[in-house]
Amino acid sequence: MVKPTAFSRGALLASLAQATIAASTSRYTLTQVFNATNFFSEFTFFDQPDPTHGFVEYVDAPTANRLSLAGYSQNGVYLGVDHTNTTTTGRKSTRVTSNQAFTKGLFIADIAHMPGSASSSCGLWPAYWMFGPDWPTSGEIDILEGINTQKSNSITLHTAKGCEMANTGSLGSTKLANGNCEGNTGCGQTTSATNNYGAGFNDIGGGIYALEWTDDHIAVWFFPRNSNTCKSLAAASPSSVPNTSNFGTPLAKFVGNGSGNCSIPNHFKDHNIVFDTTFCGDWAGQVWGQDDTCKSLADTCEDWVGQNPEGFQEAYWLVNDIKVYQQVDQGPAAGQTDGGFGVQRKPDEERRRARSFEA
Repeated sequence: MVKPTAFSRGALLASLAQATIAASTSRYTLTQVFNATNFFSEFTFFDQPDPTHGFVEYVDAPTANRLSLAGYSQNGVYLGVDHTNTTTTGRKSTRVTSNQAFTKGLFIADIAHMPGSASSSCGLWPAYWMFGPDWPTSGEIDILEGINTQKSNSITLHTAKGCEMANTGSLGSTKLANGNCEGNTGCGQTTSATNNYGAGFNDIGGGIYALEWTDDHIAVWFFPRNSNTCKSLAAASPSSVPNTSNFGTPLAKFVGNGSGNCSIPNHFKDHNIVFDTTFCGDWAGQVWGQDDTCKSLADTCEDWVGQNPEGFQEAYWLVNDIKVYQQVDQGPAAGQTDGGFGVQRKPDEERRRARSFEA
């Protein structure tokens, strides 16, 4: 079990070692880094009822800080859940959303731990994802998500009507469950490796999830902690940016125009980054009775989650950093942050709210 340092004590400094992963002439440039030095001023806590009807009580920043549900640990950002108290109304948890919104880009998330363990994952529904306004009109990208005793990552897109994706270019063992991305079901790709999600992910110290979002495709890679690519990406300096042509075959790739029938620019825009941990709800709760391990613990998901707080000591995110790279077309000066890959801020009121959480 990890005990975080309260984030009100100030941010920790992060060091980035020089890496030789790409020359500075890459079409990408580093535009943002979220880490322990700035995370809690760049992300806003969501404290409203769960849109997915989870058995959860999302808390605001002061509450998360006071209850040690958020903070710093091992030079990373800790986002956890209450694992001490029983509840009949929903387990306290954290959900945070980036103050910046992005349209297209390369997102490199170094994650050391995600919610879940081999002995207790029933009831959990953690997700690292992105979504835009007026859901599902602006789309949703679920990068790292799963439920209950799931062993491998599910990568899913959600859109409004009129988006049919192909998985041309995905890893051969990854299967496209459904090509129609419309609505709650979305178009999901199921992976097979047991080290890219949950307990298996945590056993190897996590790794890096890379998302590339272009006009032509949305692709996701996973690089385990001890892989050379993970080490290079984790150590990359601001002047060394990734070259996705060296990443190998994506874990999952969604192709729009061409192999598929979906205009990515029309269906995906202005996405905020989200980390959350909910319980039960529209997915984990609905299939509780179909999981032999989970249904043997309690009649309902809510019964188990509410009465067994000790089962959620490992239900936390530990995020080392998230690096955002964006495309610079020919012409913009070095350091220009928007050359076709848009960055937007939330309204001033929400930015002020985020800043008010700082120490």
